[in-house]
Amino acid sequence: MPSIHHEAPLELLRHNPELAAALLADTGIRLPAGATATISDSNLSTCNPPEFRADAVTLLRGIDGDKLAIITESQSAPPKRGKRRAWPAYVAVAQSQHDCDAVLVVIAASPATAHACSRTIHTGHPGFSLAPIVIGPHNTPDPTNPAFAGVAPELTVLAALTHALDLTEDANRRLVLDKLATLDRETRTTYTRFVRHAASDAARKALEELMASPTYRDDWVDGLLDQGEARGEAKSLLRVLAVRGFPVADDVREHILSTSDTGQLEAWLDKAVVAKSLDEVFDF
Repeated sequence: MPSIHHEAPLELLRHNPELAAALLADTGIRLPAGATATISDSNLSTCNPPEFRADAVTLLRGIDGDKLAIITESQSAPPKRGKRRAWPAYVAVAQSQHDCDAVLVVIAASPATAHACSRTIHTGHPGFSLAPIVIGPHNTPDPTNPAFAGVAPELTVLAALTHALDLTEDANRRLVLDKLATLDRETRTTYTRFVRHAASDAARKALEELMASPTYRDDWVDGLLDQGEARGEAKSLLRVLAVRGFPVADDVREHILSTSDTGQLEAWLDKAVVAKSLDEVFDF
C-alpha cells in the first residue's frame, strides 16, 4: 500500500496541476506560452505488455497550441533498478501519446534519495541517456516567491515533505499555517495531515501548540486538534488490548485508528480494561 510520503506530493499535483510547471522553473525547460495545466492519464502503457504506469502525468497546453507532458514520480526511498529502467520508457511513451516533448520530474524525500534519483540512466543507445530532473531538499522552489503565488500552499507543503522547510524553526511553522489558512477547510485539513506526518515529533508538538494559540485557533484548528486527540486515544486502546493479550484483526485495528469520536474511543478503552473478550469491548 502506498505510504503518505509517496502519495502526498501526488495529491498536491492532483489538487493543483500548476505545481508541475513551478517545479520546472529553474531547470531551463521551455514551457508553452500562457500554458494551462491539467492532470492526464498516468497509464503510459502501449497496446501490448509491459505496462508502464507513472505516478502522475500533467499536460501543459499553451495558448499557441504548444504542449509539454510532465511525468512526476514520487520517491520516498532510492529507486530500485527496475524502476529506473522504466523511466526512459515513461518519457518515450508520453512523448508518443501526447505528440509533444516530455520531461521526467522526480520528487525526492531526502538528500540520499535525491542523489540516487539524479543519476543518469544510460539506455545503451548512443546519445540516448536520461538525466531525471530531481526536486529535493536542496532545490524545492521557494513558496514565498511571488512568481509561485498560484501554487504557494502546495509548494509550502511540498517543502515540508522534502524537508526543505525546517519545521523546528518557528518562522517556518508560521509560514505553513499562514499558507494553509488560505485554503478551503477540506483541502487544508488534508494538507495539514501531510505536514504533521512529515514533521519530527518535536516539530509536530510545536506546530500543534502554535495551532492552539489565539492567533491561529479557529474551528478548523479545533478539528485538527480533536483528530490528534482521537489518534492518541486510539493508540492507547490498542496498547491496552495488546497488554491484555487480545488479538486484534487488521480490519478492527483500521476501524479503531479511523475513529474520530473521542467519546466512543474512551468508552471502548474503559471496557478494554475489564473485558474478558473483544466481544465485550466492541459492538461492531
